[in-house]
Parts: sequence; structure tokens; C-alpha cells
Amino acid sequence: MATKTRPPKYHFLRWRTLWDLLSFGVCLLTGRRRSFARDGLRIMQVNPFPRRARGLEHVPQRGSFVAVMNHYDRDGLHPYHCAMMVNALVQPRRQESPEIRWAFTSELWGRKVGPFPIPLPLIRWVFRRIAKVYGFVVIPRREELVMGRAAAIRAFLEALEAGPVGLTPEAAGSGRLIEPPAGSGLFMLALARRGHPFLPIAVWEDEGVLNIVFGEPFHLEVDESLPRQERDRQAREQVMVAIGKLLPPAYRGAYAEAIAYALAAQSSSSEAGRGEMG
Repeated sequence: MATKTRPPKYHFLRWRTLWDLLSFGVCLLTGRRRSFARDGLRIMQVNPFPRRARGLEHVPQRGSFVAVMNHYDRDGLHPYHCAMMVNALVQPRRQESPEIRWAFTSELWGRKVGPFPIPLPLIRWVFRRIAKVYGFVVIPRREELVMGRAAAIRAFLEALEAGPVGLTPEAAGSGRLIEPPAGSGLFMLALARRGHPFLPIAVWEDEGVLNIVFGEPFHLEVDESLPRQERDRQAREQVMVAIGKLLPPAYRGAYAEAIAYALAAQSSSSEAGRGEMG
């Protein structure tokens, strides 16, 4: 009977990265900026697992855009690993342009070191220092922090004017697509009104190979006359369908039906175009 191979774990704590970790610690304490792309490249070098990147030709070579990536998360491979690798892959194409600045949560609940829980104030401090080091925009997690979230949205809009930004709309999940939180569609519409394109990015694993696929940029648009709740729903669906079209069927989850419909419409449009040319 064949034994199932364990998926690879991406680690920072390796002997080859000891100097990098010490340097990061100094930056964490002093607030000195670091390159997320450069550290992402280092992570890829010291974790030489099978990877496949496609669609990099779709990444805008200059100007701002909104990177939207599915929330791929498992033990040993988390969204921040994926974001680091995305930056490492994208930056050589953009040369001297600013790096993608990601939305970053302000806290995580239930973290432990062995059996001991990490105090929440310490987690908040560390997360905010990491955000400062990499230029992330901190998004408060808890719904009651209304003023903090409003300020974060303004900061994210300002960041978009200076360069590309990135987010994982679902904000949770492990691989199969789930619906993003209510209100996130309106947030993405606020970004879209600045006129910058959205760049869909799909991440998944297949037989031990990590796939990172970049899709064609698109402009997020909905009918502004629709009720607020419907505009929110349609915006979320448009973004998740754009990501989902890049994923294998097994990962399309809550948006499988909408993705199948979009792919069928796309195929019909292509066939009609070929017919007119003929």
C-alpha cells in the first residue's frame, strides 16, 4: 500500500536563514523598512519545493493595480508565504516600480508557543511592527473597531495611488473558495473607482507542486443604481469568479456555479467572434 507523502512545509527557521532572521529582528525593533519581494525570494531559495508560476505576462509593468488572491492556507503554507512569493515573482517584471503593499490583519486569536498562549497585546505589537517594516496597511479584524477600519480604508486608498496593493478578499479559508465577508465588495468598489485594474491571482497545490497563476487584469464595475447590498454581492462575485476561473474545478467551492456560467459565456463569445471572422 502506497504511503501518502506529506505536503512540504515552508520554514523561516533554517540555518541558512539565521543571518536573515537576525536582520529581520533588528528591523522589527527599529522599524527599518525591508523588501517583501527580496525576503520572498529568500524564502523560495531556502525552501526549494516544486513550484510552477504562469501568467506573469499579465502583470502590469508599471502603474498601480489591485492584486486579489485566494486565501490558500494549510499547515506549513500560509497566505503570507504565498504573498511573499507573489511579490518575489512580480518585482523583476516591474523593475524599479513600487512593490505590492498587502492588507494585513492587526491581530490573530489563539496563537500559542507550545502550550502557552501568546498575549493578544504582544501579537498586536508584533503585527504592527511587521506592517511598518514591509509597508503593509493594517486592517483591524474586529467589527467593533469601526473608526480604525475607516482609517485603514483611507490608508489603503492612499497606498493605491502610490503603487500596487494586494488583498485576499475571503480573509479566511483553506483552499476551496468561500464567500468574502459582507461589505468587502463595497470596499473593493471604492478601490475600483480610482480607475486602476484588478489582477487576479490563484494559488493551489497539485500533486506536491505549488501553482501560482496570474490572470488577465480586469476592471471591477457594477450598476451603481442597484441597492447597496446587491452592489456588494456582485462586486464580491466578480472578483472571486475572476480568481476562480484560474483554479481547477475542485477548488472553486462556493463559486463553482458562477464560474462555470462565466466560462461558458466566455466560450460562446469566443466562438461567435470566430464565426464573424470566418
